[in-house]
Amino acid sequence: MFKVSLHDYRSLAWWHQQHMAGKLDMDPYYQRRSNIWSRWKQAHLIDSILNDFDVPKFYVADFTTYRSIKDMNRKNMPYAIIDGKQRFEAIFKFLSGDLPLNSTATIESNKKLEVGGLTFRDLEDKHPALAKKLFEFLPVVMSVVSDDKIMIDQMFIRLNSGESVNRAEKRNAFPGPIPPIVRDLTLHPFFQKQIRFNTKRMQEQNLLAKLFMMEHKGEFCDTKANNLDQFYEEAIGNAPMLDNSEQLNLGPYAETEARVFDILEKLAKIFHENDILLSAQGHIPVYYWMVRNRKTKPDFREFLMNFNDTVKKNYALAKANSPKVNKELLTYYTIGRTTNDKSSLVDRYRILLKEYQRYREQHA
Repeated sequence: MFKVSLHDYRSLAWWHQQHMAGKLDMDPYYQRRSNIWSRWKQAHLIDSILNDFDVPKFYVADFTTYRSIKDMNRKNMPYAIIDGKQRFEAIFKFLSGDLPLNSTATIESNKKLEVGGLTFRDLEDKHPALAKKLFEFLPVVMSVVSDDKIMIDQMFIRLNSGESVNRAEKRNAFPGPIPPIVRDLTLHPFFQKQIRFNTKRMQEQNLLAKLFMMEHKGEFCDTKANNLDQFYEEAIGNAPMLDNSEQLNLGPYAETEARVFDILEKLAKIFHENDILLSAQGHIPVYYWMVRNRKTKPDFREFLMNFNDTVKKNYALAKANSPKVNKELLTYYTIGRTTNDKSSLVDRYRILLKEYQRYREQHA
């Protein structure tokens, strides 16, 4: 069954109450991260509602009919947000007193009202009619009823098919065995404590997907977005449901997960917390491959610190047209800009391994 229909009109106060009572799941497995919108943008939405501007539809998975389907409704709540998470978050923050209006906020129908910087409680005290207007506002909410998990996943992807959702966030909502494996692996301390790049838009899942694909294929490969999408899609057909139709048979993907976990354990022993060497995603697949092939020793991190410094100095020499430029190190720097190409990964690994062997000979 799959049906999309207009939900009974309920006020923002009612939806806020559902949220506070734990009846609206704001973080189902397919959803993107919270707090992606800036505070200015969140407050601007409240301003729009107060000024009678149109607010896009919300879509919620309605489990009041099919709450028993555990794989879809893992938190056993009546509702789960599909589309409109950032908008609901902004509204709930404002109603809870955690978000003030922007200092430039105005009421177009009565510009004499001073509302800039006010919280909801301030609004209740100074302009109760505006507070009531917000509290009683009736958003358009579409109710999505289904007994098929894949249809809910696809609904999220289709509603978020524009540029506002990046490819990592879309892949997170794919069916099949890889998304849950990737989510589990990014809970490893290497991703939780040691990487230094921004993970606000699920970029750690993006990196893990690349590592997982390389590990599964047993070789370097192109790791562009289209390649990752294809890998995820192929896995759907390669991992059929078990007899009880509730759990995927992970098959060889479970074996790959175990191997990746083992290498993450080794990486975690090499790098420091919030490590400067892990400030960019692009280098990590090469480090991973070094560890995977048992090419590293306890001095590997020290080597990397020296190596990266040498590469930067060599690039400075190249910019100055110095005859002392090491062409191979310059190549390493240059091809490092195309981090998702197989040829770049292969050549950077070759150069890094060669330089590491030289370093170890010099420090023997």
